[in-house]
Amino acid sequence: MLETDAASGTTVDCDVVEIAAPTHPKNRLLLDYWQSKAGPDGIVLRSDVNPFDFRRILGGVFIVEPTDDGRDMVYRLVGSENEQRLQLKYTGRRFSECYGERMTSEQVAFHRRIFVTGRPAFLRGRLIGVDLDHATFEACYLPVKTDAGGDQMLGGLFDLSE
Repeated sequence: MLETDAASGTTVDCDVVEIAAPTHPKNRLLLDYWQSKAGPDGIVLRSDVNPFDFRRILGGVFIVEPTDDGRDMVYRLVGSENEQRLQLKYTGRRFSECYGERMTSEQVAFHRRIFVTGRPAFLRGRLIGVDLDHATFEACYLPVKTDAGGDQMLGGLFDLSE
């Protein structure tokens, strides 16, 4: 099902499937990095994540955190390659500003599940944006904790044709 963000006119295809593990090399690199930073309790601290360590893939990386007591999420950072490709600035925007009501609800619930379990998750699907042909993508969602104990999501969104 497609939803259109009225403010931008961008169409977002939310027809995705969850997959067991990433196949895209950049998501595998990000997952390996995240696993290398996990403490004995399995928790990765945001302060232990150094973007310089994976600078060659930063254009596809994003950071998300909950807002409004977890009722919405905000993009703290979206890599320039994804913003350029979608022709929309996501950094600093809430999911509810980027997506329709149904997709916002589904994505917030998906992120919450990852925060609760502390386990990574992976999606594959189709992405449609301004002046884009149908593009298949793979996304990687890796939970991290701030030094204050808050939740953040480190992730990667990459086109499978790369």
